[in-house]
Parts: sequence; structure tokens; C-alpha cells
Amino acid sequence: MTDKYPTAELIGVVVEQDNNGTYQPKNNPLSEHDFHSWRIGKHTKGRLGQPGQIFLTENNQLVVLVATRPLAFKDRHAITPMNRFLKESVHDDVLHELTNLWECIH
Repeated sequence: MTDKYPTAELIGVVVEQDNNGTYQPKNNPLSEHDFHSWRIGKHTKGRLGQPGQIFLTENNQLVVLVATRPLAFKDRHAITPMNRFLKESVHDDVLHELTNLWECIH
């Protein structure tokens, strides 16, 4: 099928910029309910990088990428598509905190 495109499940946490322009989790303290799934869609712009990268959802929420999982093309409709990968990322200490919490949960 020529309409297939790469898919992946993106696990992330909604973030916002603080007064210094750095990205911080919107909810604090974080719980397992703050981690959500999105997927790469057919019209996704930008390139998937590594954990810590910021992306935009279709509702223009800023999200930090915490982890990725493989996603079969046939299963893609079970997860909400995201919109665009950005070049910005969170500081290493924020990423470290998020990945540690994610690993403890899963």
C-alpha cells in the first residue's frame, strides 16, 4: 500500500514556558495520569528526535517527548495524532525527572 507512512506512539507530558522561557511540566507534582499518548500522523511536520524534544498537539498544546513505542500501522487510529515536532527541548534535569517517573510507573 503506497499510502502507508511511518508510525510511532509518543509518550509525553504537557508543558508550558515559565517566566525564564524554559519548559516545565504544566502539572506539579506529576502522577501517572499526566503521561499521555499521541502518534505520528500522515500530515505531521518536522522530524522525530529524541526524548526531551517538544512537539505540538493538534490542539496546540506543548508536549515534551518522554518515550516512544512501536506502533503498527493498522493500530494507528486508536491513538490521537500530533501536529508538529519542534526544535526546542527541555533542560536535562527536567527530562531526567520525567524519564525516572515514567520508568517507575512502567
